Amino acid sequence: MTIDGNKIIHAVMEGSRIREAKGIIPLFGVYLSIFSTQYYNRLSFDFEIKMGKSRTAESESLLIQAAQECGYATFHGIRNSWEWEKIVQPMIENKEDQIEGFIAVAVAFGWGDLEVKKLVPDEKLVIRVGDSYEASGYLDRYDPAGSGKCYMLRGVAGAFMDLIYGEDYPDGCFAFTAEEPFCRAKGDVYCEFIARKSSG
Repeated sequence: MTIDGNKIIHAVMEGSRIREAKGIIPLFGVYLSIFSTQYYNRLSFDFEIKMGKSRTAESESLLIQAAQECGYATFHGIRNSWEWEKIVQPMIENKEDQIEGFIAVAVAFGWGDLEVKKLVPDEKLVIRVGDSYEASGYLDRYDPAGSGKCYMLRGVAGAFMDLIYGEDYPDGCFAFTAEEPFCRAKGDVYCEFIARKSSG
């Protein structure tokens, strides 16, 4: 059976109606929150600016690593939730199907129209996104960039592979590293993330 992304998205959207007074949503084994993407973008891009041009590579690396570690822990919790067991697990026929399940959850979270373009087991994952909120947020505030600006999605692409092919949680984080060769923030038509095994 293939993964029914719409079924997963519907379950997340239905579950998101249950929330605490502060906007916390207990769903898929993790605590989610309603969070302004504009605020997140401002924090990320202002962090880059504060670090300065001489430390651009360092600031980008820190943002990507934070996203990857967060994605790794979050989707580990999601994969071990009763919602996953009840809704997603019956659709999974092989290890790789979990990636499609993760993608559907990420789409339901509002992270963009993520689509798996290629998956080579234990080697390579290519995800394409046409409407990344990070790229949109960057273009709303700045001139086109010289490099990719979707730090969260880049980290999450690596985290997805970490969870499937890395060592058992919590020792598998950063087994994979993602790059963003195409990004709308620098004028490309879409954003693309390629996760491969980390070197060294």
